[in-house]
Amino acid sequence: MDLAPVVETLKATLSPQLRQQAEEKLSQICKSNGFIPCLVQIILNGQCDMGARQAGAIYLKNHINTYWSDYNELKGTTNSDVMTLVNAANVSKPAGDSSQKLFVVSDPDKDYLRNVIIDVVIRTKDPLRCQLITTAGTMIKTDFPSKWPQFINQIHTCLSTDNIDACESALLIFYTLVQHYEYKKTEDRGPIDEVMLVVLPLLHQRFMQLFTHNDSDQSALIQKQILKIFHAYTQLHLSFRVLPTQTMSTWLETCCAMVERRLPERINALDEDDRPEQPWWKCKKWAFHILIRTFERHGAPANLPKGQPPERIEFANFYLKAFSGKVITLVFGILEAYRQKIYVSPRIVQLSLNYLRESVRHAFSWKIMQNNVVILIQDIIYPLLCINDDDIELFNDEPVEFVRARLDILDEYVSPVSAAELFLSEAVAKRKDVLMKTVSFLGTIIHNDTILPKQKDGVLHMLGVIGNVLIKKKAFTNQLENMIVQYLFPELQSPTAFLRARACYALRNFSKLEYTISDNSVRCLTYLINCLCNDTSLPVKVEAAMALNLFMSDSDTGEKGKAIIIPHLQLIVMRIIEIIRQTEIDDVMIVLQKIVGLFDQELQPIAVQMTRQLVDFFKHVVCSENAPTDESKAEERTVAAMGVLNTLDTIGNINE
Repeated sequence: MDLAPVVETLKATLSPQLRQQAEEKLSQICKSNGFIPCLVQIILNGQCDMGARQAGAIYLKNHINTYWSDYNELKGTTNSDVMTLVNAANVSKPAGDSSQKLFVVSDPDKDYLRNVIIDVVIRTKDPLRCQLITTAGTMIKTDFPSKWPQFINQIHTCLSTDNIDACESALLIFYTLVQHYEYKKTEDRGPIDEVMLVVLPLLHQRFMQLFTHNDSDQSALIQKQILKIFHAYTQLHLSFRVLPTQTMSTWLETCCAMVERRLPERINALDEDDRPEQPWWKCKKWAFHILIRTFERHGAPANLPKGQPPERIEFANFYLKAFSGKVITLVFGILEAYRQKIYVSPRIVQLSLNYLRESVRHAFSWKIMQNNVVILIQDIIYPLLCINDDDIELFNDEPVEFVRARLDILDEYVSPVSAAELFLSEAVAKRKDVLMKTVSFLGTIIHNDTILPKQKDGVLHMLGVIGNVLIKKKAFTNQLENMIVQYLFPELQSPTAFLRARACYALRNFSKLEYTISDNSVRCLTYLINCLCNDTSLPVKVEAAMALNLFMSDSDTGEKGKAIIIPHLQLIVMRIIEIIRQTEIDDVMIVLQKIVGLFDQELQPIAVQMTRQLVDFFKHVVCSENAPTDESKAEERTVAAMGVLNTLDTIGNINE
């Protein structure tokens, strides 16, 4: 096939004026034998226009995704919708022929691509390479192992060479294979187990060679990729045929060595904002992921389901006794460096606390760490839970972004602050002496006359975290009401906005407290309503709405509570709708739904007004969804739109 017209057609797809015509032309020639070799030659041709090469890589990826699978394999699917779409997209009808035939890439072109794809990936760099890796992943899912038996030999050859570029590219492709089997059931993982019997020893050998002799960034990228592969292979299933205890122990020692490794000095010379993205910190991150996942999934006898085979129980006991103490020591070393203001990436701080959170749950590991917990809470947890200067700036200058960041559910998977919250919550719930020591520590700080607003924020934050545990402990029951009145109520009227917001947050976990003095219950609701309806700070309003949500339920909002809320009900609803329009946050929509359900009769006079405002907001969200934006924003708006529809449905039921 002549390359020149294909190159020109690919270039034309980049022009808005010529794109449709070019795509139609490509759709005609793409089904010709030799089209795939033609695309590959264009992608590899350094003399060709880079735009055409990128368009070729993208077209190849989409072409393989659409036309690689054999119709005989697809027609066995039970999903009629999938088959309808496949037929609609891929059927061609010759003139006068009523039968339908699904186009599939020809066998010669398939054989060609299987033989060259790994080499093509090796010879390219991003952004071409990432498209080609996705292409290889599609082929692997369909063809491995039966139709692509040479794949492992190809990978093994690349991993065995001294060519570091070949090694890196082979690992990126191999990772797509491991991902394909990552979530499969044990009985379906036979092919990957057979592969790992051969490849894992080689991966470990390459890792140690680079770990010992090469501190370049490319070396770190390869080590990171090996750790990612090992994590994907072991995070759900552990094959003791492939990884007997001694072999697994070797890998865990390797992870410990990576966690402990001193990083090259050049990294410390970088700006702190740039350091977390360095491959060496990412190596440490993936080593930590392996250690944490091994502990919680495979390495703790108490976490194993009943009826496990003896080798799983044996390994769990082995890990707990042989590695939990070693890793805990490493973790405290990392946190001690952090305490001394030596740079540690935020992700490593978060993962360190996650490991300790798992350690709290088990008596054996708890005994190892318990003597360090007070210092941990005072010098690591508490400072993390104090608001910092960056957050204060965001709070004041970009309140919508501040609120979104605080309510981001994905935050707990990456944030040291969320990890500190989760550790503290787990520790005070599982170990009562930790609760006593934490309360004592907070008392010491709060009684300090020179306490700063940021420090007070940390105290309120910690009270909010441990509140649901305090409320269940008889030893504290008689003190909680006085504590709330003395320390939380005043902060609901604080001149410092972030303290008002934090006080609302802290009250959430005390919503089930039964006040002995009824006036205190009235004051609590009144303060929250005032923060929602009259405060000028958006984060304060949001926290007040979230707190009110927990104070209101069918069983717990008594007549006195409703009597306090009803006079302000219309204003409360309007303020919440304003917040929803400003933030597009579903968490606040849930508050509105609860209010509508609880006060259906009282809201009838403004039902039409509510409906009109929500319909206007729904139109805004739908129009925004259709505008170009990033994928995460589109998903958030979809959730917001669904929340509006649910609320409108509830309002509609009121008026029936």
